[in-house]
Amino acid sequence: MELLYIMVWKVLLPGVPLYTNLGFLGFCNISLIQSDGKNLIYDPGHFGNKEALLNSLKSIGLSVSDIDGVIVSHLHYDHSLNSLIFPKAKVYVSQREVEYALSETSDPYIVNYLPTLLKDKLVKVKDGDEIYGLKFILLPGHTAGTMGTLYGDVLFVGDAIKYISDAKRRKTSFAYYNIDEANESINKALSIGKVIVPGHDIPFRIDENTITPLVEYKNELIIYLKNNINIITKMEY
Repeated sequence: MELLYIMVWKVLLPGVPLYTNLGFLGFCNISLIQSDGKNLIYDPGHFGNKEALLNSLKSIGLSVSDIDGVIVSHLHYDHSLNSLIFPKAKVYVSQREVEYALSETSDPYIVNYLPTLLKDKLVKVKDGDEIYGLKFILLPGHTAGTMGTLYGDVLFVGDAIKYISDAKRRKTSFAYYNIDEANESINKALSIGKVIVPGHDIPFRIDENTITPLVEYKNELIIYLKNNINIITKMEY
């Protein structure tokens, strides 16, 4: 008998498509997936947005102890570090990404010590593996083991598709492992999901090769500049 899963998902904290002369702000889409009675986080973010994540969970009646699993698309700091804050959660990372992190890669954003810190909470998965009605899909290129997660017709892709503009151009903005594989992974992802949740931009729908941002989501960043006076700049895009 085929198992039926009740599926719900939402973006807890929105990704921000912003890069500065001093480097990345590193705010990725942090998403909650609820399936088969389990609460899962896809890409938990980094310590800079830990407090905002806790507040977002609290607003929907959840705490870190209610999270059963964390899926990490890849081991760059901005997508992975908050995996340490969930005491009961298994942390799912692709086998290939763990090997990449522990290799002598020159990737400047990889957290090569995270697999060691996670210890027995770490679950290494492979392309095609499934949990709770979700399917893991390898989307290499941005890093060696970047991993998407298919949830019904919704595909969470991490930085395999970083921005909507990457999807429209079908070319990556950043690849730290292999640019050709990254471009192939963009096309692969677009052929699989009807809705895509990218790494740092608004979720979007694909309909006959037309890409349409989901209207219920928007990117918003408020910058507080504290000098002699407080200046608030609100950016919507």
